[in-house]
Amino acid sequence: MALHQRYNNEDILSRAIIAGILNILNNKITYNQVWSNEDIETISIPWFYNMSGDERFMQDFYTHYAHCLPPKPVDGNFDMIPRGVVTYGGSTIDSARITSRYIQGTYLKEINGQLQTYRSFLYSIPLNVNFTCDMWIDTQITALKVEQAIRELFYKTITFYVYYKGMRLGCTVGFPEDITLEKNVQYSFESENKIKISFALQVEAYQPVFDPTTEVNNNDYMSGIGYRLVAKPGVRNDGIIKMTDDTLSFSNNYLPKGYPFLMEWEYYNENAIINKVDILWSDHGSNARNVIERGVPNNEYYAWNIPESFTAYKNPVILWPTDSSISVYRSPIIRIMPDPNTKAISGSSFIVIDGGYFLSTNPDASANIVLEMRNDANQVVYTGDTSINFTLNGNTLIPGSFSVPNDDVVFPGILDPKPIDIYVVNSVAVYNDSIVQTNQPDAFGVIPNVIII
Repeated sequence: MALHQRYNNEDILSRAIIAGILNILNNKITYNQVWSNEDIETISIPWFYNMSGDERFMQDFYTHYAHCLPPKPVDGNFDMIPRGVVTYGGSTIDSARITSRYIQGTYLKEINGQLQTYRSFLYSIPLNVNFTCDMWIDTQITALKVEQAIRELFYKTITFYVYYKGMRLGCTVGFPEDITLEKNVQYSFESENKIKISFALQVEAYQPVFDPTTEVNNNDYMSGIGYRLVAKPGVRNDGIIKMTDDTLSFSNNYLPKGYPFLMEWEYYNENAIINKVDILWSDHGSNARNVIERGVPNNEYYAWNIPESFTAYKNPVILWPTDSSISVYRSPIIRIMPDPNTKAISGSSFIVIDGGYFLSTNPDASANIVLEMRNDANQVVYTGDTSINFTLNGNTLIPGSFSVPNDDVVFPGILDPKPIDIYVVNSVAVYNDSIVQTNQPDAFGVIPNVIII
């Protein structure tokens, strides 16, 4: 398969099999010529495709198939000894080897100059491809060596692989049990006493016929099956999905990554049961949809744990006290979100997801923490030992536990706020990556302009 180019000799299964046969014969059939104890030469027998038919077909790399070394020009015609010639004898369909149509095949296709993997159902046509092989040998001893080499290497079958329409196909070639030697014995100074070896080959192959109606990209997977239960025939109104007021309150507001964002919605005016929904996001104002999760059961709520890799912002590392009076038993889960405009870190910047558990002599003790942060040059910066303090409530942290007395802590690195829109869509709705296609503008819920830090 050639990128950006199309040639007349591509996607021909018989030609690919002929090339595979020539490759085997040119590289596998060899014998040793002993000139002396120290001089033993390995002879490779050249094989050619039968020089008959359209000459243009012969120029498709058959005559010089083995190594692409330019030969020295020679005037006149000559016949190489030893040599072999392969003649294509046609193909037949072996109906006894027909298999099920309900199998899938994977193959490559060129899409916009790039090779992509596709799969579809295929029907494999079993073929028997026939060849006749003739070899011309100079001496009887050479003929016996070649006959022996054929038996040793290829009795009874050998497998090789070819590419056809972007698919790798296995072919099995069977060599015969009988090899014929024809000797023309004439004593004359003018006659040629060449020895001819003849045998037949049969290749078992399968020609794949792809079903274009079932073709899909191999990177696409079915995450589930949605179904529509309609109360009234002929009406496709699946109802309206609307986000709750509490969820919509996050619109035009900031959220830290790593935070389990709970979104809730209601659906009503339904003529069908919305069984499952898809949760999507896009850059604010963009139509390019990104999948958070498909096929979510419609429980009218979903918790999205915003990935840590969602933005370039690096959450500061909290260094907890390790003295004898207070220590961490179970680490809290805390996200720190500096002020988007000033980068200042205040007590309200600490968002407690899990308060953890501490060991202390006083369950309501107070202590100081140090933040380890990265600046724009990725260098480590620490806050002062007494810049930030916290207070326990029953040996655990609760919202409002942190304070910055002097208001002097500023995050030195990159915040990288990312505004996005979040969608809740009926899984059986017809939509693609560019636009949700529906007759109702309220058929999917939207939380616009949620800014992730």
